[in-house]
Amino acid sequence: MPDERGPIDWDALRAVEGVFRDRLNGLVSAVEYVPDAIDPVELQVTLTAGFDADRCRFDVQWWTNHGYKYHYSEADLEFRFGWEIRPGVPDKHFHPPANPAEHRESCIAHEEPKLVTLAVIKCWWDTLEAGDPAALNSNEKPP
Repeated sequence: MPDERGPIDWDALRAVEGVFRDRLNGLVSAVEYVPDAIDPVELQVTLTAGFDADRCRFDVQWWTNHGYKYHYSEADLEFRFGWEIRPGVPDKHFHPPANPAEHRESCIAHEEPKLVTLAVIKCWWDTLEAGDPAALNSNEKPP
């Protein structure tokens, strides 16, 4: 499947980083390209906020042909928004905190890195303010 998605999209990762920094300026405590900035496979954005912790992280991947992954984690909570073409799974899907192995239809319809990142941030922020991670995928067509 990775071959169908193409290689990691460096420009997309840079755009994602820019949106996190622009929208969550004071909350971004660290940004790291893994394994390095020369040949990244993943962007890791650490924030100084969370549902049950004072720190969380988004691990982001984008591919050149199609697909992305926004995996959120903190001490005892994780969820993921993703886009991949696979039989039996919604192309744009959400892995809920209650069952990260489950694939639900995602509320995010976008396919452009900046818009997807804005939508992920909005879903996260709205539910963070409400204190209810169960509502992460309940926004209507974010952002």
